[in-house]
Amino acid sequence: MKKIINILLGIVTLFAFAVTPALAHVVVKPDTAGVAVWQTFTIGVPNERDNPTIAIKLLIPDGLKSVSPNVKPGWTIEVKKSGEGEDAKVTEIDWTAGSIPSGQRDDFLFQAQVPASETTLNWKAYQTYQDGTVISWDQTPDPKMSDDEREKMEKKNLGPYSQTKIVNDLTGSTTTVPVMADSLKKTSFPLGLSILAIVLSVASLAVALRKK
Repeated sequence: MKKIINILLGIVTLFAFAVTPALAHVVVKPDTAGVAVWQTFTIGVPNERDNPTIAIKLLIPDGLKSVSPNVKPGWTIEVKKSGEGEDAKVTEIDWTAGSIPSGQRDDFLFQAQVPASETTLNWKAYQTYQDGTVISWDQTPDPKMSDDEREKMEKKNLGPYSQTKIVNDLTGSTTTVPVMADSLKKTSFPLGLSILAIVLSVASLAVALRKK
């Protein structure tokens, strides 16, 4: 009987993983920062495809000063600017000639001074794979987006950008990618009910087998 129960519990576990939504996005952290601070930002890049990620492009929002990427062994870094001399502004950072294998992730760091007033930084990023596919993380986050709309976006290799709120009060909290949070809220409750129903069924079957 223990063998049967273990098999059924294994089925429950597989079911849970099968229906759990994929939430991996290219995200810039932190999601909040104080006004005018010098901040180290981290770009988290997951790879859920069958071929390596070989390039990351990040567009730098207006208002950031003294943008400087950290050394990244194994990658070539290019900083693009507009203007000249003291008026030059960093507009883009490109990481190329590296590799993030399938099923793995990596972090890319840079430092900058954030704006001196409250605002929102929108981080538009572009993830290139070895087969030439480019995922454009540059769509406006929409917490009201339906699952069908989100699926259509993903089929077009599009995704929402992440955000950092520049605030005076760091006790406030924000969500880096509202679409992700909303999707999780919508799917967590039905998922919980489904798993609970299966667990109860397993328990009932175990009791019945014990009586026999």
